[in-house]
Amino acid sequence: MTLAMRNIYKSFGSNEVVKGLNLEVAEGEFLVLLGPSGCGKTTALRMIAGLEAVTSGDILIGGEDVTGVLPKYRNVAMVFQSYALYPHMTVAENIGYPLKVSKVPRDEMSEAVRETARKVHLEDLLDRFPRQLSGGQRQRVALARAMVRRPRLFLMDEPLSNLDAKLRGYMRSELKHLQAELGVTTVYVTHDQIEAMTLADRVAVMEAGIVQQLDTPRRIYDDPANLFVAGFVGSPPMNFITGAITGGAFECGGAGLPCPGLADNPRAVVGVRPEDIRVTGAGEGWLQGAIYSLELTGDETIVNVAAAGTHLISRMDKDFDMPMGAEVGVEILGERSYFFDAESGERLRTASHSGQPIAFSDGSR
Repeated sequence: MTLAMRNIYKSFGSNEVVKGLNLEVAEGEFLVLLGPSGCGKTTALRMIAGLEAVTSGDILIGGEDVTGVLPKYRNVAMVFQSYALYPHMTVAENIGYPLKVSKVPRDEMSEAVRETARKVHLEDLLDRFPRQLSGGQRQRVALARAMVRRPRLFLMDEPLSNLDAKLRGYMRSELKHLQAELGVTTVYVTHDQIEAMTLADRVAVMEAGIVQQLDTPRRIYDDPANLFVAGFVGSPPMNFITGAITGGAFECGGAGLPCPGLADNPRAVVGVRPEDIRVTGAGEGWLQGAIYSLELTGDETIVNVAAAGTHLISRMDKDFDMPMGAEVGVEILGERSYFFDAESGERLRTASHSGQPIAFSDGSR
């Protein structure tokens, strides 16, 4: 089922929280609304469900205008951050409750509950009560309760945020598989960019009620539209260095980085991903600094270097080992470097690189 949100505005009194939201979600697509707390993503989801009234604009589900339609007539299923299970009901009764309310015949309801429980691996737990389940099992009950209705849309509001890290990873995999298997159009809200990158067909990055960029996870990571998107997506986050562009070079701390074709800009920012920065010996590389901290994560070492009045994060080999405070150089690798206007935050592009990151020579000075 398709979903369209056209020029949606939402205000609470004088506070405008969603500003001209336009989204087109294809049938069967998994769309993630990603952004920090207060950016308007949950409000947008609640408007789709009919739990919040639209101040202005139109919402269409399957081509039908549902802007003023009551929630119960929209045939959408919502999974909340809290599991919202009935403690006095068994797993089977919780899953089957929407069908019971709809007066589905008992035999048909029992079969639907068993089939749905099988899809989320709960078939052996149907007689248990929520208090007897783990957090992951409770979340799967909530998902099954949404699935059993066979809704036109799945709406999910940070459903994994209450789970521990290991269980979140497992449930991400389960969600991705289930959504693909069922083929139900899904809108998923999260502030966790790892969830967004791993789950979504497309991601809408929101800030201050506005979609900053809407694209595939890969393109959002590789080709961010502005400073906010570049800094929000990525873990560890992108490194930013403030300087100026003069004569086709980004200058900072006496060092110059080629950025051919970009106009002079007295306040510019260069962004570099941690995987595109290498820590070298003192006196080498583009900038000079000192080791601020090391974090061994198992398969790699996250190196924090104090340089150019900021801290630069690099992903290094797991065997990298230098003492704290050691003088080092910082070298820029690869082509994925990004230049931004420091005032507006907008990406700086040349005509020849209008859709691609700016390239420059490795370790240039």
